[in-house]
Amino acid sequence: MPASITLSGRLAADPNVRETRNGNLVELKIPIDTGFGERKSTTWWRVVLFGKRAEQAARMLTKGTWVSVTGEPKVDEYEKRDGSKGYQPEVRGFDWHFVGPKVEGGERRGPSAPAPRHALPYSDADVPF
Repeated sequence: MPASITLSGRLAADPNVRETRNGNLVELKIPIDTGFGERKSTTWWRVVLFGKRAEQAARMLTKGTWVSVTGEPKVDEYEKRDGSKGYQPEVRGFDWHFVGPKVEGGERRGPSAPAPRHALPYSDADVPF
């Protein structure tokens, strides 16, 4: 069984549809941030979808849509213009889903705010340490 990864983020561009001998292929670009402050960095993931899920993505997704994609990860190596090696992380997507609730007009937005925290049945003074 291949390794699996799930990415969740907003699409950086509209889906890119390409025709191949075996049917349509759809590419998505999802930036994923890690770290914070001065150590924050963004990894740009290329997601490739095939078949029926690709057709649905091409019809239903647009730039800014918050999605969750599950698939098989890999890293493509390429040569940059300056001759150095570059690496492009990619996911061959098995499935995708909208993230967040549907709002008026049918448009979906990012995840809803976290659920409110309920009061604990004890206070900090009750904890012995």
